[in-house]
Amino acid sequence: MRADLKDLQELLYSAITAALGMARSSPVTVSSGVIRGDERLSALQRLNIYADAYFYRLLDCLKEDFPATAAVTGDAFAGLVRAYLGEHSPTEPSIFYAGRHLADFLSKHALQERWPFVAELARLERTLIEVFHGTDAPALAASEVRTIAPADWPALRLRVHPALRMLNCDWRVNDVLRAIGTDWREPARGPVALLVWRQRTQVYYREVEVSERAGLEAAAKGEDFATVCEAVASRLNTDDPTAAINRMLTQWVADGLLVRA
Repeated sequence: MRADLKDLQELLYSAITAALGMARSSPVTVSSGVIRGDERLSALQRLNIYADAYFYRLLDCLKEDFPATAAVTGDAFAGLVRAYLGEHSPTEPSIFYAGRHLADFLSKHALQERWPFVAELARLERTLIEVFHGTDAPALAASEVRTIAPADWPALRLRVHPALRMLNCDWRVNDVLRAIGTDWREPARGPVALLVWRQRTQVYYREVEVSERAGLEAAAKGEDFATVCEAVASRLNTDDPTAAINRMLTQWVADGLLVRA
């Protein structure tokens, strides 16, 4: 009995998710007699009720996960999601995974010609979700920093928070995301490095200069503090980087970006 139920569940899932989340081109379940029609609805019409419900529920979920992408693409978003689900039907029980491939899919989609920044925008939105769900760790507190002896700083090893992410973008998609809900404009083209992190239960993002990114990347590799400082100083246009490094470190601690190794 269990095997029959499992087979039935797999057959229905296959039919419902076929053809872009619709059952119309997968009549196996219908022709096998698993679903029967009556005078009101045919077997295929009955199956399509579930297929439609499945698709529109996922569409609603992806609109919530990618509000900026949905706002930019407008009426084309539903067609995008339908095509995306045709190649990437969910394989996990959690809805968290449903949109994980959308940015990659968009990078090769025709909508990229109309909005050449849209794949990067979707990637930023997906990164916000992944950072929110990312691994937690106690952040280095300012009170802990004050207990570190000056002589210990050069050899001190810090790590970035495990949920922290950095993105390299060719478009200022952070400006688009910030403007959603108002009168957004197409972003300027130009390289921008974005930092995405979580502090407590809130996710933040901001632009970072090349010097700050270099320092965070060195910390992420487990380098000692002296090496982190060298990475930052080598990308600063100043003969005295100490003040800039101190401000940067203070900001990192305040934002909860660091943990003790």
